[in-house]
Amino acid sequence: MVVHPAIQPTLCVIGFPVAGNAMQFALERVLVEAGLDWKFVSFNVSPDSFDEAVRGVKALGLAGLAIASPFETQLSTHVERFTTGCDGDGWIDFLQPVQGVWVGSNQLARAVMQLARQAVPEPSQIYILGDGPQARGIAAYFSAHSLSCQYSTAGLQEPAVAVAEGAGAIGESISDVDPLSMENIDPSVIVIRADAEDGKPCSLDSAEIEGCQTAGCCVELALDPATQLPIAEHVVAVSAVDVLVQRFANGFQDWTGLSAEKSTLREAVEEYYEL
Repeated sequence: MVVHPAIQPTLCVIGFPVAGNAMQFALERVLVEAGLDWKFVSFNVSPDSFDEAVRGVKALGLAGLAIASPFETQLSTHVERFTTGCDGDGWIDFLQPVQGVWVGSNQLARAVMQLARQAVPEPSQIYILGDGPQARGIAAYFSAHSLSCQYSTAGLQEPAVAVAEGAGAIGESISDVDPLSMENIDPSVIVIRADAEDGKPCSLDSAEIEGCQTAGCCVELALDPATQLPIAEHVVAVSAVDVLVQRFANGFQDWTGLSAEKSTLREAVEEYYEL
């Protein structure tokens, strides 16, 4: 983006509560490291003020906006263009002006896909465990990039739902797809443990836990070690910290045009969460 040299570019994150979000802490470090005189601020915005806050960000000409819980599925009316895998009804967690147009993106799913496919470049199947906003946003993103996937809610005692390329609305059942089975998981499979409908880490049944021990890659989105999935040593494990670091690095590059040092981001995230 083009910013007048007399104006300090400003980035922000909006959430409720925004406390507990490591983005400002981490991004400030890489901004300094990159020699950029940019500012990053965090705004605690109540749900009834969210739309007004986003309009304010746009009116003030901020260089970019990150969206934190619980607003990741509420940004669509403020987006003028969507990146691939991001739609008006789904997960949108980053917003930035590009040539005068506000572009929304799904950086969570982008980071998950990048990391998972580093471990399994050509997956035979992708299982997403959970039925919450994260799970649906990731499923939509993978489908938009021609990677069919299924997501399971077995641990929640609800029916499995399949999502595939051309399936239509996320969450729509596909009648000609067999019910999801976690049997015969092999190293060509990616398993992603996401969230339940209430936004908390998805609870798992024994078959899902067992399936995660034989996959090629298992992605865990829960930060709390007490709720994390046990993963066998031979499985490539992608942690919630890995995803945060990749997500922050992607956002930094999109916003500034520069690459962030991932080791700096990781150090900041681990320090912030005392990991």
